[in-house]
Amino acid sequence: MGSGRIRFALFVVDLSAAVSAVIGGVAVALDVDHFPREWLARSPFSDYVLPGAMLAVLVGGSAAIAAVATARFPRVGAPVSVVAGLVMVGWIVGELAVLNQNTASTSPRSVVEPIYFVVGLAMAALGLILWCRGRRPPAG
Repeated sequence: MGSGRIRFALFVVDLSAAVSAVIGGVAVALDVDHFPREWLARSPFSDYVLPGAMLAVLVGGSAAIAAVATARFPRVGAPVSVVAGLVMVGWIVGELAVLNQNTASTSPRSVVEPIYFVVGLAMAALGLILWCRGRRPPAG
């Protein structure tokens, strides 16, 4: 796959992650989904306002910056996408470690966490591929 196609794929993944994290973070902060407070029992949070804001700003913001950088400044966009992907992966790992989602009042874990974990890995991997291609001396 050529660098142009990788860059486009990376832009699409970055932008999708940004939109999803911002919308999801705002929904969490506003308690749209009504997640049980008992999930927060092992966390430092008493409600979902701050975690939702952090999701929107940290995960969504880093992915949005990565999308813009990938579209406008490809040499910068690749490493920024790697960082944004790792932020998303870290968020998911932290969420699984901190939230007490296996309570009696909840169903088993959803597929959302594994999907976003893979999205974060894809951002990091595509960014790394593009970054390495940009650092390689031209053939010939």
